[in-house]
Amino acid sequence: MAHKVDLLLLILFLVWCCNTSSSTSPEAEILIKFKSSLSHNPALDNWNVSINICDDDAKTKGFWTGVTCKDGALFGLRLENMSLSGFIDIDVLMNLTSLRSLSFMNNSFHGSMPPVRKLGALRALYLAYNKFSGTIPDDAFQDMRSLKTVRLEENAFKGGIPSSLSSLPALVELSLEGNRFEGRIPDFIPRDWKLFDLSNNQLEGSIPSGLANIDPIAFAGE
Repeated sequence: MAHKVDLLLLILFLVWCCNTSSSTSPEAEILIKFKSSLSHNPALDNWNVSINICDDDAKTKGFWTGVTCKDGALFGLRLENMSLSGFIDIDVLMNLTSLRSLSFMNNSFHGSMPPVRKLGALRALYLAYNKFSGTIPDDAFQDMRSLKTVRLEENAFKGGIPSSLSSLPALVELSLEGNRFEGRIPDFIPRDWKLFDLSNNQLEGSIPSGLANIDPIAFAGE
């Protein structure tokens, strides 16, 4: 009889283990791996791989800070004002196929521009108020046809404004203010801008015809 009880307990334990492991979402494991590339990340201590990232309870109980969901699926990362630094591992984020918005505003990241072009379905990118520097490759935004928002203000980027920005069909918000961009302004396709700011850089030359209707304050301080 004792052997039967022991066997039953073993079976119940194995069933519990299987159910526990199956409840771990692939997205949660990817995010935990991404977190390991960041420094000074105590704000993300409530990222718990055993909690479904898009459950209503996850937010009400204080789990998965900065993770946003839409229609039950991961939509974006909003990791702002957290004193984060380290390495933004785009190769890991590529595995989040539903990721559409990425914000690391007002942190302490430095170094070159992350290769965001690998996130081809991204709609919004916010890297403003960090310590990024160096030149941005001319093709950095090539083929990102869904990208609507690019916020890179108040960093230390230099060199020319990437021409790949100027041909993005969905782009309606662009802020490059407060960097060290230089040279001529690319000729952007005319559109109904919601935000456009190139002020306080080191740009030169005339304003392209595609930007003729932009408020001159967007070019102030050149």
